[in-house]
Amino acid sequence: MIYVSRPNVYSIFARKSIDAELLDRISMALNVNFFEILADDIRNRLGDATPKEMLTDEGMLSILRYGDDRELVYYDDNNKEYKLKERLNISLSVNGAILDEVIDLPDFMFPWLLNSYNRATAGPMKGLDDDAFDEQFFPWLERQCPRQARCIKKAVENTLLWALAGPDSMGYREILDFNNPMSADEWYSLNDNDIKYWLDGLPERIIVTKKYK
Repeated sequence: MIYVSRPNVYSIFARKSIDAELLDRISMALNVNFFEILADDIRNRLGDATPKEMLTDEGMLSILRYGDDRELVYYDDNNKEYKLKERLNISLSVNGAILDEVIDLPDFMFPWLLNSYNRATAGPMKGLDDDAFDEQFFPWLERQCPRQARCIKKAVENTLLWALAGPDSMGYREILDFNNPMSADEWYSLNDNDIKYWLDGLPERIIVTKKYK
């Protein structure tokens, strides 16, 4: 599952350190976010306290991320924890119609996605133009990182299903194939739809929204 031979798997236990790409593969194979565990350890060693003067009146801590001012949202009365809420702006081709949607993913998914994106752009998709990249990246992600691809597909489907029941649903109803609920206890379900997922320029597609716990 981590693309190394069995003897090399055993040798990992004897190492004093491990590189980030290998740790990423192990995290995905075991479904455990070891990067989060490392981050907690680093926070404990650095200390949790954040200088009060760094906070705005609303409890926001300003940081620099991807060249833009982004915000961490303060939600702990003891001034110990901050949460960065990220969302993914994704372009879709749904039965030939072009949609742009913003989807929610688990927080731990974003560094994995960026890692996969960097692997693709430095390897099999190096030098491709945007159109060619869009055609090839998500199918590559489904083959190489199926959990990441499934997470995106599930988030997109949930977004489209909610859109079907929303006040502005008519445009979606003209594009999507779906089943109506037969009773109040049922929910819309998507039939077979031709959906393509476009993620060119992925780092710039990750946006930050203020979301309090």
